[in-house]
Amino acid sequence: MAKKNADQADTPEDIADDFFEEQDEPEREDERGDDLEPRTNPDAEAMQVSLKKSTHGGEDCVEVYAHGEAYPDDGSEKTQRTVLLARVVKGALSMFPLVSASYRYEFLMPKYHELATITILADEDEPWGLPEDIREFDTMLESLPTGFGRHAKYGLGFKWEYRLIPHSILEMQGINELVIEPGNGASTDLPKFKLGIDRFSAIRRSIDSITNRARERSLRERQLLAFNELLHVADPVQFERRFPKVKAGEIYELIKLGGRAPNRSASDHLAAATVVRDDAAKIAAEQPSQLVELKAVIEQVTLKELIAKIEDMLGKNLPEPKWQAFFKANPFVLGLAFPHPVILIQEQAHIGGTMLRGAGESIVDFLFAQRFTGSLALIEIKRPATKLIEARTFRGDLHAPHKDLTSAMAQVLDQRFQLLNNFAAKSHDPELKDTHVSAVHCIVIAGTAPTTIQEKRSLDLFRHSSKDVVVVTFDELLGKLREILRLMTAGAPGPAPAPVPPADNSDIF
Repeated sequence: MAKKNADQADTPEDIADDFFEEQDEPEREDERGDDLEPRTNPDAEAMQVSLKKSTHGGEDCVEVYAHGEAYPDDGSEKTQRTVLLARVVKGALSMFPLVSASYRYEFLMPKYHELATITILADEDEPWGLPEDIREFDTMLESLPTGFGRHAKYGLGFKWEYRLIPHSILEMQGINELVIEPGNGASTDLPKFKLGIDRFSAIRRSIDSITNRARERSLRERQLLAFNELLHVADPVQFERRFPKVKAGEIYELIKLGGRAPNRSASDHLAAATVVRDDAAKIAAEQPSQLVELKAVIEQVTLKELIAKIEDMLGKNLPEPKWQAFFKANPFVLGLAFPHPVILIQEQAHIGGTMLRGAGESIVDFLFAQRFTGSLALIEIKRPATKLIEARTFRGDLHAPHKDLTSAMAQVLDQRFQLLNNFAAKSHDPELKDTHVSAVHCIVIAGTAPTTIQEKRSLDLFRHSSKDVVVVTFDELLGKLREILRLMTAGAPGPAPAPVPPADNSDIF
C-alpha cells in the first residue's frame, strides 16, 4: 500500500483498507486445515490410521484403514471397527471419506453420506506411486488438486470451505461416486458423477472469491456501524449517517421483483432499491406505512420459502446432520419451541468435561439462552422418522413411549447434568456472558405426531408428565410456521395506491 504524508488525515476508506490488509487477509492454502469446521480442535478431530499392501482386481495396491470404537450401522453399542479409508492403484486414488472425530455419533461413517467414494484418476504418463507408510501416503496427498485434505487422520475428502461441492452433487439421486478426471466437463454415468479437474479448480476459485468478497463486505458494514453509532450519534450535523452501497441484483434477488413485474427492467429495479436506500429515513417519517408494507411482503415471501423447504425435507428420509445444518441456518424455527424469546449461543456446543485421555466430551446440538434473563437451554435434534410411541398397546388402548424417545430425553438430561457440573469452568467464555444455569430448559425435537387419537393421547400423557424435558415434533414446528404465516396474511393490506408524484422530482434522483 502506498505511503501517505504524515500530515494527511486518513479517510474512513483508508482505515478500512488498513484493517482489511492486516486483520482480514484470507488464509493461505498451506495454513488451512483439512475438512475441519472453524474453531475446532484438530487433535480431537484426528483418528488412528494404518496402511497395508494388498491387491485389487488382480492389481497391486495399497489400502489405508481407519480404526476406532464406533457405532455399527444398526445403531447398537459401540464396537472396535476397522474401515477402509482409501485405496491406491497406479491408475487411480479412491478415497472413502469418513467422519474422523471419535466423539461424534457419526464417527467412521461416510462423511458425505450416499456419496461414499471420491476417485481421482492419474495422468496417463504419471501413474500414482504406491506409498510404503502413512507418511508417504500423506506426502502423496500433497500432489492432489488444491481443495482436498492433506492428512489421512482427518478422514480425507474436501476441505471444509468446499463441502458444498459434494452436498450439491447429492441432490441428484443415485450418485454414490465422484470421479475427478482430466478436462473441464461435468457429466453423469450412474452411479458416478464425473467432474473435470479444470472445472473443479474453477469452482474452487469462485468459492474462494465469494468468501473473500463476503469478508470485505462484512468489514465495510462493520465500519459503517461503528461510524453511525459513534460519530453520527455524537454529532449528526457534522457526521451525516452513511449507508452501504447497493450492488446491482442484490435486492432483486431478495424480493424477486422480476417475477412480480416482468415489464420492469433491471435498471428500474435498481433505481427503486436506490430510492428506498437513500431516502429510507425520509420515507419512514412521511410515509411509514409504505416501509411497513414492504417489510411485511419480504417477511411473507421468506416465510413461505421456509415452509416449503421444511415440507420438502420432511418428504425425504434425511439424516440428523441435514436437519442440524438447516436449523443452524434458520435458528428462528427452533425458537418456536420456546414460550419466550431466545437467542442462539452455539451449535454443536461442548458443554461437558473430558476424561484424562480426552474422551467423554458431551456435545449438545444447540445451546440457546433466554433473551431477557440469560437462562440457558439445550436442544437435542433427532430425525422426523424417530419413533415416539410403541406400536403395541398395553392396559387397554395405551401405548408406551418408544425407547428412541426416552433415550433422547435421557441424553439431553445428561447434557444438562454435564453443563451444570462444568459451567463454572466454561462461564469465562465470552459467548456465555450474562447467562446462568439456574433453570436449564431441555427440549427434544423428534418424530412426527401420531395418527390415531389413542396414539396421540398416549404421547401427550407421557410428554406432559415430564417436567424436565419438552418434546416437540417436527410437524408441530411446521404448524407454528403456518400459523404465523396465516396471521401475517390475514390482515395483509391490498395493493398500495399509486403514489402522488412529488412537486420536486430532484429529491428522488
